[in-house]
Amino acid sequence: MPRFFYDTDADLSIIRNKKVAFIGYGNQGRAQALNLRDSGVPNIIVGNRDDEYKPQAIADDFKTVSITEAVKEGEAIFLLIPDEDQQEIWKEQIVDHLLPNATLVVASGYAVAFNLLELPASLDVVMVAPRMIGAGVRDRYVAKEPYPCFVSVEKDASGKSLETAVSIASALGATRGRGAVESSCREEAGIDLFAEQALWPAINSCFIEAYKVLKGAGFSDEAILFDMYMSKEPSEVFERASTVGFFKQLKYHSKTSQFGQLRGTKNNDGTALREKFEKVLHKDILSGEFAKYWSNSLAGGAKELEDLWKETESQPLQIAENTLGLHKE
Repeated sequence: MPRFFYDTDADLSIIRNKKVAFIGYGNQGRAQALNLRDSGVPNIIVGNRDDEYKPQAIADDFKTVSITEAVKEGEAIFLLIPDEDQQEIWKEQIVDHLLPNATLVVASGYAVAFNLLELPASLDVVMVAPRMIGAGVRDRYVAKEPYPCFVSVEKDASGKSLETAVSIASALGATRGRGAVESSCREEAGIDLFAEQALWPAINSCFIEAYKVLKGAGFSDEAILFDMYMSKEPSEVFERASTVGFFKQLKYHSKTSQFGQLRGTKNNDGTALREKFEKVLHKDILSGEFAKYWSNSLAGGAKELEDLWKETESQPLQIAENTLGLHKE
C-alpha cells in the first residue's frame, strides 16, 4: 500500500532554507512559486525565456533571469516546462550548470520515467505532482482546501530526498486533508499517458460515432449536441463521481437512467476494448516507444500534431459545432 504524507510529516524548514529556481512560469510554475512564497520560502528565482510568461513573473515580483543563470543559483530546481521541451533544454541549458548536490523537482514524471534526462550522480531527483491544473493548485492553497498530489523519490544521492519532497509538498499545500500519496514517475507518467492515449480516445470515439448514429436517425444537430454534452451534464456526472463514487453517482439520475445505464454496461463485452488498452499501455507507453517517437523531433511528432488538428476539422461532429456557431475561440 502506498504511504500518505500529511502536514505533520513535513519539515517546512527544509525547503525554506533552500534557494529555489523555477524553470518555467506557466501553468504550474506560477501557482507553485506563489504557494511556496506564501509558505515562507524566501529565496525564489525564475528562469524563463523571453516569452509571454516572463512579464508575469516580473509583475509578481520574482527575480527573473535566464534559465542557465537560475540553474547556477538554485539548490532546488523545479523543472516545470512542457514535457516535449525538457530533453533539449535540460541538455543545452541546465545539466552542465547544476550546483553539486542540487535537487531536481518535477511535476510530471514523463522525462524521468523514460530516461530522457542525463542525471548527474550527485543529483537528488524527486517528483511532487499536483493532480490538477495550476490555477486549481493556487486556488486550493489560498482557500486552504486540500487537493490530490503524488510524491516520489526517483534518485536519492543525499539520503534526504524524501524529507525534501514532503517539505515541498507541504509548502505547496498538498499535504492537507487526505494528504499527498506516494507514487513514482513511472506510475504518474504511465497513468497520465494511458488516459490520454487509451481512455479519452475511446470516449472521443463514442461521442463521434454516437453523433453519426443519431444524425442518421434524423435528429437535429442542436438536440444531439445539447443532449450529449453541451448541457454540461457530463461534467456534472464526473463531478459527482469524484465526490460520491463512479457508480454511486447514478443514484442522482432517474430510475429509467439508472436501469438503462447499468443494464447497458452489464451487456457490453469489454474484451476487445481491454485488449486494445493492454496494447496501448504495454506496447506503446511502458515500452518507451511513444516517448521515443514524441521526444525525437526528427520523427515528426510536432508536424503530425498539426495534421491531426486539420483532420479533426473534417469530423462531422466538429462540422456540426462550427455550423451552429455555439463556441467562441
